[in-house]
Amino acid sequence: MKNNRGYGALRRAWGWGLALCWLAGGVAAAEADCSRATAPQRCELNRQGNVSCNDLPADGRHACLQFYTPALSCLRERDAKRCEALRAAHSSCGGLEGKARRLCINERLPPPDCARAANPARCRARAEAELKCADREIAQRLCVRKALQGE
Repeated sequence: MKNNRGYGALRRAWGWGLALCWLAGGVAAAEADCSRATAPQRCELNRQGNVSCNDLPADGRHACLQFYTPALSCLRERDAKRCEALRAAHSSCGGLEGKARRLCINERLPPPDCARAANPARCRARAEAELKCADREIAQRLCVRKALQGE
């Protein structure tokens, strides 16, 4: 009987390497071409969000993607005007990436609709704090929190 003690780990490492190469190629292909995606419209919207947040480190990217990725349909959104404005802003800021794109989009977004908020004054104060802290990428949430606590 042969001694095969080292071959299992080698096989696993080889399998993981192939899997990672396959995933990396799939992600790059998915970012480049949304026409071959299962849901091309959703793919394009996600790509727009990624272009807006591609310069941020991983810990700040999630909140950025939530804010700058347009919804698939604005009919179900709480703030439908903002949703439509975000879609229009993405199309008008098409050639920009990263921070320049975020600033371009922020200039074109309307203030949030505080009419239906539980506390309209708090909603307006938060909107003002977010505008004041818009230039901070990673520390934006901390800046907004400090601005709201200062009241």
